[in-house]
Formats: sequence, structure tokens, C-alpha cells
Amino acid sequence: MPSSLLPLTDTAMADYREHVAKYPNTDLPILAYLTRHINGLMCSEIEQVVTRLVKERLALGCGDEATSNYLTSLRRNAIRNAKFSEVKRTLALFGTLYRDYFDKLVQESLGEAGVERLGIAVGKRDQDAHETPPDITFDELEKAFVVASKMVDAVRVTLED
Repeated sequence: MPSSLLPLTDTAMADYREHVAKYPNTDLPILAYLTRHINGLMCSEIEQVVTRLVKERLALGCGDEATSNYLTSLRRNAIRNAKFSEVKRTLALFGTLYRDYFDKLVQESLGEAGVERLGIAVGKRDQDAHETPPDITFDELEKAFVVASKMVDAVRVTLED
């Protein structure tokens, strides 16, 4: 599922698939490394895109440029983790209506299973960064990417309304 909101991850996943098609005998440790790298990229890109969407929304909500700049600087890193709960917490800062609308969109399009799937991928990224390398498969990553794309789109829709 191509995602215009997560283009770096989308491209990296396409490159992975192309590599595997061209070199089907690639050693498993190399494929595992590439998968972990793409998972980290996905989590980072989620954080960057949500932060950008928050900044864009803040800029729209204030006619005073100085105040808008101040509010945007407060949210320089709107989220510090790609977990659903962190994104939801950030949207709650706009008000409970935003939080609840985002939650509704996510539940309708992903359900608890989707939220959990992304949570596992983010947890494995955290494990990769702070502990021993996790055992995330490319199949798991592809499924998490679909969830991540829908979650980021739900952020976009929530902040547009």
C-alpha cells in the first residue's frame, strides 16, 4: 500500500522487495538487518510526519505570526515515539474532541488488532535501539506499515477537520 504520507518508508520497502526479487539467496542476517533498519525508519518517519502535521495545524489556528511561531516551537517534537497512545496524547492537547475523533477514525479503520500490530513494531524498534536486535520479519513490518499509514492519515484528517 503506497503512502504519500510515509514516502521514505514506502520507498525503502519497495527497494527491499526489489532486492529480494533480484537476489533471492541473500543471507537471512542481512535481510533481518534491512528489516530492522526499515522498521526504525518507519517509526522515525511517523514521528516526523505527525510533528509536521501538528505544526501545520498550529500555523493555521493563529493569525498572529509571533504567537504562531511560539506555539510551533513548543511542539517542535510533537511526539517522541510512534506509538498510538503517544499520538493520541498529542492530539488530546488540541482538545478532547480531537483525541476522540482520532480514536474513532483509528478504531473504525484499524481496530485494536491494528493498534496492537503497530505497537509491536514500535516496541521492536525500541528494543533494537536500546537492547538486543529484535526478531521482526518483513511480513510483520509490511502489516505494521499499513497500520502506520492509516494512523498517520487519521492524524491528517483529524487535524484538518
